[in-house]
Amino acid sequence: MEHACTGLVDKLQVVVLIENSPAYDTYLEGCFGLSLWLELWRGEECVRVLFDVGPRADTLERNAAALGVPLDRVDAIVLSHCHFDHTAALAGLLERIGRPVTVFGHPDLFRPNFVLSPEFMDYAMNGPNSRSSLESKGARFALSASPSEPYPGLVLTGEVEHRTDFEEHGGVSCFTLDGTGATVPDRLQDDVSAVICVRDVGLVLLSGCGHAGIVNIAKQARKVAGGREIAAILGGFHLLQAKPERHAQMVQALQELAPSISVIAPMHCTGLQASALMARVFAGAFRELHAGDRITFESRNV
Repeated sequence: MEHACTGLVDKLQVVVLIENSPAYDTYLEGCFGLSLWLELWRGEECVRVLFDVGPRADTLERNAAALGVPLDRVDAIVLSHCHFDHTAALAGLLERIGRPVTVFGHPDLFRPNFVLSPEFMDYAMNGPNSRSSLESKGARFALSASPSEPYPGLVLTGEVEHRTDFEEHGGVSCFTLDGTGATVPDRLQDDVSAVICVRDVGLVLLSGCGHAGIVNIAKQARKVAGGREIAAILGGFHLLQAKPERHAQMVQALQELAPSISVIAPMHCTGLQASALMARVFAGAFRELHAGDRITFESRNV
């Protein structure tokens, strides 16, 4: 489980390509989901990573073109979990790129995953986004439940250890099939986050939906990155269905865990009530990020 980050980046640039709504006055397309374009700079060298791809390849491509983001130059893709609002654009994206691309994620990505209420809805990676189909389009999967460092300064949490008593597993009523074919609750253990270690700044934590619980994820981020301080948290916190008591517990835990946080940007599936509470408590650090927004974290010595 332990994985002390062996590298640092000098600069991290994040561009929001997919989010529920577009940034003000951008005229981009909002789309329920998430995709973040990352540029990790070490001196003159840049690694380009997509953290999630959103649900629609056409929206991803249009927004990227409008923002000047070169999707065809991506070095790797990270999938935070299996749900279609983070993954369904992958088949179309790979067809556009037209060459092999490494895709990181959890080994359980391709399991059945669905909801039954208020009606059946399939959340899984299948059809054009099945493993065999994606591999035929150039996906080269690197799947692991353990923490890893694909590039110096970029650490993936692996499967998140559940250590809080107020963050339920999954945070959404999903189901899967067990070895006998029976329908059973899905705890969404494929939930993986990315941690970027920025020189002189600290850890920038990226969460897709935060199904493992954002406090659990933040604790794991510090653990796998050698205990460094968390400077920023961006992405989904999945608190739409959570009660106010959990909101309050989450905020208190983050205050203790990341006392020097400079940016907190709840997105996508966080929910209005939880976001409003964070805007009040983390007033100086709170940021709204939507499709078209950009944010940079940079060493003082660059």
